[in-house]
Amino acid sequence: MSRIYETDSYIKELKTVVTEVGTDEKGRNYVCLEDTIFFPEEGGQNADTGIIIPLGNGEVPSEEEGDGIRVLEGVITGRNTCSSTAETSQISIKYIVSEPIEAGSSVLCRLDWDTRYDRMQNHSGEHILSGIIHGKFGFDNVGFHLSDTGFVTLDFNGVPDRDQVAEAEREANRVIYANMPIRDSYPSREELKDIEYRSKIDIDGQVRLITIGNEEETVDVCACCAPHVARTGEIGILKIMSVINWKGGVRISMLCGRRAFEYINIEHEILTETAKILSTEIVNAPELVRSRCEEVAELKTRLAAATEANILGRIGAGEADFTGCVFVSEDITAVSMKNIYNVLSGKYPGYVGIFAGNDNEGYRYNAGSREKDSRELAALLRERFGAKGGGSSDMIQGRITALRSEIEGFFHDNNDNL
Repeated sequence: MSRIYETDSYIKELKTVVTEVGTDEKGRNYVCLEDTIFFPEEGGQNADTGIIIPLGNGEVPSEEEGDGIRVLEGVITGRNTCSSTAETSQISIKYIVSEPIEAGSSVLCRLDWDTRYDRMQNHSGEHILSGIIHGKFGFDNVGFHLSDTGFVTLDFNGVPDRDQVAEAEREANRVIYANMPIRDSYPSREELKDIEYRSKIDIDGQVRLITIGNEEETVDVCACCAPHVARTGEIGILKIMSVINWKGGVRISMLCGRRAFEYINIEHEILTETAKILSTEIVNAPELVRSRCEEVAELKTRLAAATEANILGRIGAGEADFTGCVFVSEDITAVSMKNIYNVLSGKYPGYVGIFAGNDNEGYRYNAGSREKDSRELAALLRERFGAKGGGSSDMIQGRITALRSEIEGFFHDNNDNL
């Protein structure tokens, strides 16, 4: 099998022959091809998709073929990741297809090019960023996933600080603007001994290297099996989206090319609309939002204090129909709930509780008794309502999903039995 995607990642169509057909262990149809432009799932990147069009005697697609047979997935067997030769090797790639094809058929393969090119931009960008972080700060890329819907993630075995991450991002975009070449090569075992490259894993067979840089500067050399763009300028832009701690190192999320542009454009639209709502300029929006959030927090604190004072006043005055429960909105704080519980349990015998929430979403609660072990109440609430939570003999707390009327009835019945 000749894997054209390794030697020329820009070929979008290819005439070839179906060499094998069958069904896999999941009952899905698969085909093997004599030559292929479809990259299989490998090395953290999803498989190419596209269509396979059976060719008639005239070697042109028939009008009756419609959109062709969909290539849904590609699975590679027979070798380790990124071990290959430029032309042939003892491997097999099975392409999962939407319907059967006859073995020996001449076919025309067409890539879903926009998806392929998007992956090429992001994968090449990942090589640049990983190479820079390795070269400047000594951290190795130990994990990579090229999502088609979310961010591209890179896992490193060290923790670069904020300034180092920003420096790596600036340097990566400098390399992109410089429009340097990206080349593949297939050095011999002897030649490999003298080459410094990333991803030096134990590989059987020929190693394929991707080199980024020009005569004056080598940015990165890495073993890789995936298609890449021909020059760094095609990547367009590289934007780091987040950095989080991950298994003793960091996970960096990033986007390149079209996807980076689209994401930044969405964020810009959101920021523009936010500034419009606040009647301010974009540059002033963050500080104004921060100020409004502080105001809201202060108002919530005052409201919680007023709610607590109101409830405590009602408890102090006494309620003729009190069943052991007080119900309030979600706005009340945990501190206020504990304060109210302490007053309730000191004033009323039996089980008492403060419940914050509503019938639709459930309630947070602090409950118990001064006279009995509150943990017994926790067991009763779990048995009756499946309530979550726990606590001590003095007080329990947690969440409960039930109607207010049911909770009040429960407390009324159990207090009557004391």
